[in-house]
Amino acid sequence: MDKIADSLENVIVGKRPPIVFSMLSTATSALYGAALAIRNMFYDRLPLLSHVASRPVISIGGIRAGGTGKTPVAAMIGEYLLSRGIGVAFLSRGYRRENSSRRIVVPDESVSWSAIGDEPALLHNRFPRSWLGIGANRCKTANLLSPLLPRRSAYVLDDGFQHRSLRRDLDIVCLHDSFLTDRLIPSGFLRERVSALARAQIALLIGRTENADALRRQRDFLAARFPHLHAAVVFQEMGCWVNAHNGRRRMAPPLPEPLLICGIARPGRFIDMVRRAGIVPCAELVFGDHHPYARSDFQDKGELLMKGVITTEKDAVRLASIAMVPIEKMWYLTIALRFSDPADETVLHSMIEKVIR
Repeated sequence: MDKIADSLENVIVGKRPPIVFSMLSTATSALYGAALAIRNMFYDRLPLLSHVASRPVISIGGIRAGGTGKTPVAAMIGEYLLSRGIGVAFLSRGYRRENSSRRIVVPDESVSWSAIGDEPALLHNRFPRSWLGIGANRCKTANLLSPLLPRRSAYVLDDGFQHRSLRRDLDIVCLHDSFLTDRLIPSGFLRERVSALARAQIALLIGRTENADALRRQRDFLAARFPHLHAAVVFQEMGCWVNAHNGRRRMAPPLPEPLLICGIARPGRFIDMVRRAGIVPCAELVFGDHHPYARSDFQDKGELLMKGVITTEKDAVRLASIAMVPIEKMWYLTIALRFSDPADETVLHSMIEKVIR
């Protein structure tokens, strides 16, 4: 079932052109939805199908394919756990990496993004004292990691809402602002129907401050439909600029007329942040999500590259591996998450505390 979902997701978010809405895609969505319902029924009725890990499991996931803010939330959870003296082991399938072999990464180990995936590499760069377990079967990966971890540690399951074979102690779901009107893949972008949120404990509606009213209406809808679910509005905002070469940080725009490079699921959000910061790029190069950058992408862009590059944190992981981009002139933007209501962040922390006790 997971392989079917991955294949359908590839159709709509990168490897092949999107399927035009048609009777065929509608029928495929219906069949996918039926298979998903049967799968979830078995997991709901037979708890022993889910493996119990040796440490608490906090899952960060979603019901939509691509671009819902899961990685910034995983980083936020990892940062909180480390601040509480809890060891962190990120579990990820390593989407779009060069091979499918299982991989364990220990604290301070240097590893190429192509071997583990760009998002796990981003998390390990951000938290070098963390562990990584990379593999499609997160249960087996957790078992391999278990003897390596300190007693007080937790697994953070990245993009794990549909990975039900590993039992979780806390399910956090990140929601795109279109989740109420979207369709199941391949007709739309939904991996699961909204009813799947009955399995979660907390839902984070992630968006921009300009959409605050709409996000709060969606929060109220979730509160009414799922009384057990704590729904919170979270704003994605500019963090700081970081130099990819030496890690230097600054809040002000780092370059006067840089080349903007972006290869993420929702490039418009990043481009809008750049413009709001008063930066006027000399050019904008937009690629597909998880694009594996190559020298050929920049062969005729030498003049533009010399002006310096601004990009996302995830793109910087991939761009740093090719010599065409001068890393000392490359800056990436970190993303900050701010709860609309600070009390919601307190609720999240209390849920985490309950789990790690």
